[in-house]
Order: sequence, then structure tokens, then C-alpha cells
Amino acid sequence: MAKAVAKTSRSRGARRGSRPSHEDRFAKVFAALGEPTRLRIMQILPREPICEQMYNVIELADELGLTQPTVSHHLKILSEAGVVQCRRQCNSLYFYVHQDAVMGWLKETKAKFGCENCKE
Repeated sequence: MAKAVAKTSRSRGARRGSRPSHEDRFAKVFAALGEPTRLRIMQILPREPICEQMYNVIELADELGLTQPTVSHHLKILSEAGVVQCRRQCNSLYFYVHQDAVMGWLKETKAKFGCENCKE
């Protein structure tokens, strides 16, 4: 019994220090987009980093009718998944959709699920 526990602990410890696999990163985008508020954020944010169109957290919270901490939490998840990026201007971060990452993920999704010839 003690050997099994030791073996499990070692394998978990080794995994913590390792980089996430490609499959883990791919699944992370599904998880990030699988929540209605985050989908709304993706729809609101601009597709390019154009100053006048980007939102900071406070502006986005006002637009969504949510609190700033809630929006920050959702933006962190989207950023960690790689589908949202930000630019610092003065004392604020302004967010936009990382279009290249989203398009790459969509192409990979089509390929993984047998839709290589699906129309755009």
C-alpha cells in the first residue's frame, strides 16, 4: 500500500514541474470558451488591438453588468488559454481577442474532428 502512495506522489510531483502537453493546451481553450460569460467577453472584445475599441476591466465590467473581480477572473482564464491578449496603456490593461490563436485553434478543431473540408 505504501508503495502505491509513493508512486502516485512521485508521478504527480513530476507532472507539476512539466509543461502542459499540446492536448492539454487544446482542451484548455474548450474549457475557457465553455462558460457563457467568457463567450460574451469574446463577442464584445475587438478582434484587433485598436486603441479606441479595446476595453479595460472596468469598462468591460460596466458593459457586462458584472463586478470587476469577476471580469478579471474570466479574463485571466481566457488569457491563460491564449485567446485573449492585452496591452498596457498608462495604468490600465486593455484587452482584445488574439485572432491568430483563435483561428489556429478553430483549424485544429476542424482537423481533429474530421472537418478538414468544412466550409469556413
